Amino acid sequence: RNERLQQRTTTFVTRSPAHPSPVDLEAPSRGLHVRMSTLLVSQGPISAAPAGAARTRGRFEKDVTQPRGGARASTRSSSAAVKTHLSSAFQRANDHDVAVGHGEVRWRRLAQRPSRRVLRRADAAVPGPTAPEITVSPSQLGWNTAMSASTLIQLGVCAATMVAEPVLGSIDTFWVAALGTTELSALGPNSTLYGCVIAVIVAYGFGTAATRKIAVALELDEAHRLSGTLKPGEKTTAGGTLIAVVGTTVAFGLACGLLVAAFPTSIVNLLGAPESVVAPAANYMQLRAIGVPAVGMVVALGGGFQAARDAKTPFIAVMLSGIVNLIFDPLLMFTFGLGIKGAALATVTAQYASAILMAYQAFFGKKRAMFFGSETGSVTAKELDIQEEPKEPVQFVEPMVYNFNKKVAMEYTKETGSYMGRVANVVVVWALTGSLAARLGVFEGAAHVLLFQLLSIMSISAGALTTVCNALCARLFVSVGDEAASAAGKALTILGGVIFSSISALFWVFRKELLFAYTPDPMVVNTALAPYFLLIASVAQYWYKTLEGGLIGRGDANAVNFIFYVGGAAALVALWVANQRATGITLIGIWWSIVWYYSALTVGCTFRWWQLSRLRKSMPPTVA
Repeated sequence: RNERLQQRTTTFVTRSPAHPSPVDLEAPSRGLHVRMSTLLVSQGPISAAPAGAARTRGRFEKDVTQPRGGARASTRSSSAAVKTHLSSAFQRANDHDVAVGHGEVRWRRLAQRPSRRVLRRADAAVPGPTAPEITVSPSQLGWNTAMSASTLIQLGVCAATMVAEPVLGSIDTFWVAALGTTELSALGPNSTLYGCVIAVIVAYGFGTAATRKIAVALELDEAHRLSGTLKPGEKTTAGGTLIAVVGTTVAFGLACGLLVAAFPTSIVNLLGAPESVVAPAANYMQLRAIGVPAVGMVVALGGGFQAARDAKTPFIAVMLSGIVNLIFDPLLMFTFGLGIKGAALATVTAQYASAILMAYQAFFGKKRAMFFGSETGSVTAKELDIQEEPKEPVQFVEPMVYNFNKKVAMEYTKETGSYMGRVANVVVVWALTGSLAARLGVFEGAAHVLLFQLLSIMSISAGALTTVCNALCARLFVSVGDEAASAAGKALTILGGVIFSSISALFWVFRKELLFAYTPDPMVVNTALAPYFLLIASVAQYWYKTLEGGLIGRGDANAVNFIFYVGGAAALVALWVANQRATGITLIGIWWSIVWYYSALTVGCTFRWWQLSRLRKSMPPTVA
């Protein structure tokens, strides 16, 4: 028995077109065990273990020629299963390169139990053309991952979170309206500052960069666990990255908050407001500035949780924020008589409640295992097809032990800055079209607000495609290669096309009902119905946001910025052409410019996706 074992046991190295670099199956410091069937040795001698070599887990060392489980083993492979025990005692002799003809990787086990995701990633690293029933190409792996139940659930919860945020944010508007017209008007400059400037910069800039940065760090940690270079109880790349990302974003929020708190009246006057509104607007703005650091923390941690494919925690945090705001608004405004200041304090309290919940989960709760701990104990013995063993405890490195990584913080800041062109482009196009519509008249301005409200809701919900595709493509790009990331992006793009085609059809069928839900004025509704088909044409193209997130996840943010510049130029040209007509700029002309804007983004992202896939057709995984 020992002779047969020695003939078949050594460090196995395999190569494949998808993985030109050798893939070491041993990982000696982690005690990796692999069972393979139909193992074909094509060349090179296989040496035995050196004399006196230590053996671990003797119960794995069974007769290599004896199938395990009788009929059960026969259902797994047409040939007898070959069971191999690999440990640090076995070495490759005389530096001979041993080529193993891609056998069926039945199962593998680390000394510390890894998660299902780690096992799948390890199995994907060794393709098996001789076992077509378990062979998964990088493209198929990417497609399967994108269409998995976990990804679809993450997408749905992420969309619900993004839609719930502005809906719950309108609680202030509801209660402040009870104070009077002046107080309600005072929310205008604040909505512009906090909703259209700071929120857009933090979410589309810092949030996007945080998602990608932490996703890459998480995948690198998994690769290091597989190779044995990251052991339980050691500092993780994801933990250090999360601390640097959160610290940098909170620092930006603190700087913005201090600036706004110091000059609220000047900012209100700069944004434009009647004299009677300046005082209440400045009071509200100054108090709301206290919550800007909390907004930064929520966005950064939300990006981290989405990168770890946990959409549940951000959703719970958003719901908690809405509930706290709903309770504290009337309490502070009317019971304590603080008026509009009470509304600001209630919003700040809600923001910090959300931030504290997410920070606790990330740094002290069970969810910290995703960033700071090993993934032991997450796979049952039954799933590993071995005898039951007691679960080993998860080992953590306390977040306080980590030093602030200045290099990661600088890289994160630089990456965020690379997204600012995209952010500024969206703000300018939306603000310009809204300003032009307001000058056309009361009915045209009101009709544009209704149409833009519907467009904004769809844009926010479509942001879930960008977020999920960004995280998924970034992780696949690092661990498996660009081919898998491209396939995942294609799958989510098809899904996005189906979703927004269906939504566009529903919006068209119920167009009058949707508009009358916002206003009972028939004149405004009739004015909005004229360019309504252009709204449908814009919404139908929102599947491009999947490609946008995928390109960012694949490390092509500069191309995304360029595409957005082209889209902005297309919108400006369309407005210029409309202005040259005898009728000048009309509401339909404004919405034609929006259609051309989204058409340019769709065409640009699609072309760049195709071009990038051709350029990186045979690109190996980053970790290799």
